[in-house]
Amino acid sequence: IEPERLATIRNERRPNSRYSSIQQCMHEIEEIELMYRRERIPFLNTTAYSVEEIATRIMVATGLKRNR
Repeated sequence: IEPERLATIRNERRPNSRYSSIQQCMHEIEEIELMYRRERIPFLNTTAYSVEEIATRIMVATGLKRNR
């Protein structure tokens, strides 16, 4: 998720707080992306995707098939 989108979501929950500040969101996202890269954990920026699109991308990336 992009820091701006995360800050918007958090600002709805806790307006004008450190938790929802753009600086805090940027810091948290930078840190987690560094950890993912260091540990070689794949990740996906989900800012522009619906839940269904995210699920489809994960299934394709991992080779999972839908149960019917």
